[in-house]
Amino acid sequence: MSYFSSSKKNNINKSICNSNSMNKQIGIKVLWLDQYAKLKEENQQLKTGLDNALEYCNALLEDKESYNFEEVEGQPLLQAVNALRIQRKELKIIENEREWVSEGLSKFVDILRASQDNLEDLCDQIINNLVSYLGITQGGLFVVDENIEDRKELILISAYAYERKKYINRSIKPREGLVGQVFIEKKPMYLKEIPDQYVNISSGLGQAKPTNLFIAPMMMNEEVYGIIELASLKEMPEFQREFILKLGESIASTIAATRNAARMKVLLEDSQIQAEQMRAQEEEMRQNVEELQATQEEMHRKQKELENTNSKIKNNEAVLQKAFDKMRSADENHKVKFSDLETIVAQKDDEISKLEGEIELKNHEIEKLRGQL
Repeated sequence: MSYFSSSKKNNINKSICNSNSMNKQIGIKVLWLDQYAKLKEENQQLKTGLDNALEYCNALLEDKESYNFEEVEGQPLLQAVNALRIQRKELKIIENEREWVSEGLSKFVDILRASQDNLEDLCDQIINNLVSYLGITQGGLFVVDENIEDRKELILISAYAYERKKYINRSIKPREGLVGQVFIEKKPMYLKEIPDQYVNISSGLGQAKPTNLFIAPMMMNEEVYGIIELASLKEMPEFQREFILKLGESIASTIAATRNAARMKVLLEDSQIQAEQMRAQEEEMRQNVEELQATQEEMHRKQKELENTNSKIKNNEAVLQKAFDKMRSADENHKVKFSDLETIVAQKDDEISKLEGEIELKNHEIEKLRGQL
């Protein structure tokens, strides 16, 4: 009985051990099944995420703007791809802005190169194309007037609104208004709240007050050559304002070059006039020199003639002197002879007087004799 009990107890213990072992195996299997299901679910989610990421990437590569990009929570890969999409979109915007600026600068470089002969025509081309390229409504271009001594003044050279040139005579002094303030401060000014009565933009529908105003200096080497004033009904992005500032530098350089060219043209014309005058003076001097040479030759010839004449005169004077000496000697002889003749004549006269007295006495005696007879 005790043996049976002991044997039975051993059998029961074995049964319990076997039961525990089976339960343990069942638990392990259940746990494995749970982990498998979880791994399968995670794998499916990963596959879904990869498929979505692949779809996102293909959409990005094909630039599908209509694709519905949505951030999915709990999917870091999709979030990273979406962040990459946003960054790429921002870079594309920046690239488009840079391309817009580059194309604009290239366009205006061609305009600046083609219109350097006349400053007013150049300003008309600039402001007309600038208003059109920016898609704004109105613009004006002021240039520093260099013809005024001891002071500077800004002259409105060209103004455009709605693709029409506006003929406005307007001059602004430094510190006068917003344009004069920008000229003094040498810094751009951007206003989204424009003062009342500053400017109105006329359209086919009436008058509209602009909401944005950008005034930029045209500078080169820290010197302001002019001011660009632009008014718009819409906001002007920063890249457009930077484009205007860069363009202002090119315009300032062109204005300086145009003015230098005008000065050089004036100097060239003056030098040509002076050269013509010098050539005329040289020709006149050459003619004067030739006339002077001819005069000198004539003087030399006359001098030689005069010398010959003087020599002849001297010879003649010697001959005349000899003749004069002979004449004087002859005259002296003649005087002596004349004196002798006068003496003889006087003697003869005395003799004649004596003879006449004797004749008269004879006649008187004869008369007496006749009376006696």
